[in-house]
Amino acid sequence: MSAARLPLRIALVGFGHVGRRFAELLGGPYARVLRAAGVEPSVTAIATANHGFAIAANGLPLRRCITLARRGRSLAALHQGEPVSGVAELIRSAPADVLLELTPLDPLRGEPACSHVRAALRCGLHVVTANKGPVAFRLRLLLALARRQGRLFLHEGAVMDGAPVFNLVERCLPGVRVLGFRGTLNSTTTHILSRMEHGVAPEQALREAQAAGIAEADASNDLAGWDAAVKGCALANAWMSADIQPKEVNRRGIEGLTVQEVRDAARSGKRIRLVTRADGFGRRARVSVGPERLALGDPLAGGAADAVLMLRTDLMGEIGILEHGGSLDQTAYALLADLVTVARHAVSSAGNPRGR
Repeated sequence: MSAARLPLRIALVGFGHVGRRFAELLGGPYARVLRAAGVEPSVTAIATANHGFAIAANGLPLRRCITLARRGRSLAALHQGEPVSGVAELIRSAPADVLLELTPLDPLRGEPACSHVRAALRCGLHVVTANKGPVAFRLRLLLALARRQGRLFLHEGAVMDGAPVFNLVERCLPGVRVLGFRGTLNSTTTHILSRMEHGVAPEQALREAQAAGIAEADASNDLAGWDAAVKGCALANAWMSADIQPKEVNRRGIEGLTVQEVRDAARSGKRIRLVTRADGFGRRARVSVGPERLALGDPLAGGAADAVLMLRTDLMGEIGILEHGGSLDQTAYALLADLVTVARHAVSSAGNPRGR
């Protein structure tokens, strides 16, 4: 290891599609990016729901971890030290500087992700998450805790995968107030509706989305609009000083739509898409989710698994962000982008980010 590089020890909570893809890329291009930022990355702990726990102070063999998880086998054989009984104990005992929280979405409570983030911050870890739950349910509290602890809570991957959504407003639009937004934020439903336009049954289209790894672990969260509602809350809470919970969103999903309805709309020059909208500011902010008929020229009327977000602002007018064909690689990249921010913070602090 170069003497100029600081160690960046990473603990993963959740080792599903996104976690495994991140681990794959960390062995190649991601490591090069982080080294260029001044740190030497290693994964020292992994917690899974179905494959056990593993901690290794000198770094876990990631290829072996990926192979074991894909074969449905436990990671426990790679664990060093005293046995770990659960995620809370792993967070307390892992020799780590940053936690990657990658558990599935719970759209009703945001748990256990919120508790994982809170516990990690209290233990002195930075936290990076691709889980939108903590941003939708506990953003203000978690940011305040992170400030008190002198740590970072980063969540670029919570909405639109690796597209720089939160960073765009925070870093690139100083002084701008977001007055509202509308977007197609759920790639699964966009894919399903696009395929239904061509006569494909929604069940088949959903299987395609699941095979591509873009569907939620519980696909009913996509179809019923819960995923889009949570993302809408996350954006409104981050940008519009709102404090909206997903259960407060006026929400309709796409379950009742038929192939005939979708094809009839297409023949009339319209496309049906699941649209998330937000307006207002602070306590007056409101979020809604529901299928809408959009003109073909509307930026939100794209096909495939495109995600589009249009922001309405006071000083910059309307700004659009397009992510074409969301994938695991784009979600994994969001984790890398946030880890680069952690790395720069560590280097600027001239020491180990956790002080161990």
